[in-house]
Formats: sequence, C-alpha cells, structure tokens
Amino acid sequence: MVDPEYLVDKKVQKIDADIRGFKVALQKTRMDLESLDSRLDQEIAHSKSVAKSKHETYETLKSQLKHAEEEWKRADRAYNEAKKKKDKERSNLRKEVVKIEKRIREAEKAKEKRFKELDKEKEKIVEKAKREKAREMEEEKAREMARVEREKRRELGLD
Repeated sequence: MVDPEYLVDKKVQKIDADIRGFKVALQKTRMDLESLDSRLDQEIAHSKSVAKSKHETYETLKSQLKHAEEEWKRADRAYNEAKKKKDKERSNLRKEVVKIEKRIREAEKAKEKRFKELDKEKEKIVEKAKREKAREMEEEKAREMARVEREKRRELGLD
C-alpha cells in the first residue's frame, strides 16, 4: 500500500503524470498499429487485384501484349511497394511500442526509488527522535538522581 504522503510529493506527482502520458501514448500507438493492418491490407488487396486483372488482360489480349504487360508490371510494383510500406510502418510502430513500454518501466522504477528515498528520510526522522528522547530521558534521570541525592543529604544532615 502506498503511503498517502507519497502521493503529494512533487516528484511522485510528476512521475505519475509521466506514466499516465506514456500509457496514453502507448494506447494510441497500439490502436494505430491495429488500424494499420486493416487499412494497408485493403490497399494491398486492391493492388494485388489490379495486378491480377492486368495480368489476365495480358493473357487474353495477345494483340495488346506490350501495353498490357507494362500496366501489369506497374500494378505489381505498386503491390510490392504497398506491402513494403506496410512492413516498414508495422516495424516502426512496434519499435515505438517497445520504446514507450521501456519508458513506462523506467518511470515506475524511478517512482519506486523515490518511495525508498522517502522511507529513508522517515527513518532518519525516527532515529533522530529516538536519540532526542534518549537524551531527554538521560537528562531527566540525572535530574532525578540529583534531587534524590539532595533529599538524602538533607535527611542525613549533610547539607
């Protein structure tokens, strides 16, 4: 359980804000990655369909062989480029996901480190209070011993 005092610490608040920002960025990037497949698959399917259609035209229209072959090759290039584009964009987005996840882990480690620092500060305060209390008790003990000694001296007539 996190000590409520930690939550008002400026550094902890900054780290929490960073974590929230990273999580929002991660969620957006993941959504972009998911939508990327569908969009680019449609583009690839369209390019592939065009390439196939042009190739069939080549086969059936021998008289227009040269023209149909050029169009088929152009459509095939578009298909390959779209496929490469998809692979590249997926790779970039995956790298971004990994990078953001790493930043989240680092921020969480920094937060835990800050908690430990705050715990150490509290321990120092406790130790200081213990030392002060021990000193006070020693002083009280010395005063009490002096008082008892004075009373005994008075009783015994030594004063």
